[in-house]
Amino acid sequence: MLYKKYRLYDEGIEIMIPSEIKPADSFMPSQNSWLSKDRKIVIHVSRGGADSTESNLNSLLNGYYKSFRRDVSHFVCKHIIRRTINRRVFGEIQYTSRVTGYCFYNVFLLGSYQGRELVITIQCMENQWASNAHIFENIIDSIRILKKQKEEMEDTRHAG
Repeated sequence: MLYKKYRLYDEGIEIMIPSEIKPADSFMPSQNSWLSKDRKIVIHVSRGGADSTESNLNSLLNGYYKSFRRDVSHFVCKHIIRRTINRRVFGEIQYTSRVTGYCFYNVFLLGSYQGRELVITIQCMENQWASNAHIFENIIDSIRILKKQKEEMEDTRHAG
């Protein structure tokens, strides 16, 4: 499977998306979206409004979990964990939901970027989860928070 690299938020974040999943129209500059041709896989990367650090990740994740339980139709949590992706800590909630009779499998990742929430959601039809799980893992493993050139130049100056 071929992947295409996308750089987001002033080239500060990099993510690899399967090439058959194309960018979708997004009306908010803080959100990037992709949609499969059959419209059965949806990927969103967005910047949230809350301040986010590794130390408050558990409380933010707990807040999302509680709001999902309250607001998401037929919410069933499969697991909730903290995971490290490229030396950064993310919270992850995997859950199923139901919308207008369709069952979905959802992966919700919460991390931080420049002190604010970074939210990555991946969704597919529940019956397609097993065949897409490795693709979703590849997308998650590809997430990179990139240093700005200015920071890299300062790091080089201080090291020399």
